[in-house]
Amino acid sequence: MPSKSLLADTYHSIHYRTIKKDGTILCCAPLLYKWFASHLPQSIFSKENTGKSLWSQRIMPLTPDDIIWYHAAGDIGAVIDSCGKFPNMPLISRYGGITYNPALAMRQFGYPMKEKPNNRSLSGECYLNNKDYANMRTKFVQAWHTVRRLDRHQLGKKSNFGHPSYTQWVIDRDMSFGLPYTLLRSLSSTVPHAFLALPPCTQDEYQERLAESNHESAAWKRKYNEAMLKMETMSGQLEQNDHHILKQRRQMIEIDELLLVKDRLLDQYANKKKRMDFFSGAQSDSDDPSV
Repeated sequence: MPSKSLLADTYHSIHYRTIKKDGTILCCAPLLYKWFASHLPQSIFSKENTGKSLWSQRIMPLTPDDIIWYHAAGDIGAVIDSCGKFPNMPLISRYGGITYNPALAMRQFGYPMKEKPNNRSLSGECYLNNKDYANMRTKFVQAWHTVRRLDRHQLGKKSNFGHPSYTQWVIDRDMSFGLPYTLLRSLSSTVPHAFLALPPCTQDEYQERLAESNHESAAWKRKYNEAMLKMETMSGQLEQNDHHILKQRRQMIEIDELLLVKDRLLDQYANKKKRMDFFSGAQSDSDDPSV
């Protein structure tokens, strides 16, 4: 049976039992346990369960630093992002169908959770074969005729980092579903203190990352040179502007001085004219015959 059919049976069984709030997951239980255990630290299995705690109570105190997110052996290079008209991946099981959201599994693929997923990529569809009134099985089958994959260039650098917005989204959903945390969860306690890019697994991947690193380094160097050139150009323009402003100020000072000289000359001319008019009037009075 293909791996996607196993995944479909497991997801559908879990979802159906969750809705009914009853029953036991029998489908692929050993495979599910093996996958689940592969992501847990060995300390979970080495510690004796003296308190007879449930599995949910034993794993809830774990932080993102404790989880083994990525297994190199499962790296296939490309990730199926969506199929057909669905924003995610429709899976067909023996009992019905259910959609799977690859956006929530980026860490398992070795890539960071850059932000909280949008609601459209998380739209869920589920049906039972004996109650498929909307003919969803046909739509699921047709969707697999158009498969959209994301390669390493589209997914970016590998890392186990989870953005705080995504972590807070997980905490909010957990609280809304009432998951049995034994300790109060907070954003600061669930965000990893530091994150590093996962090391390359093969020589080809190493060469690819080296080429990407060199390309990124050259791009940053080019941006730096462009910024320096722009800064030098702006500095030259500012210097020219300062020189132009200084020249204008000197011209304004010279104009003010010329205006002061002009005002003084006008005052002198006005005073001289007054005196001339005064003496001219006095001379006219002395020449009057009636005097």
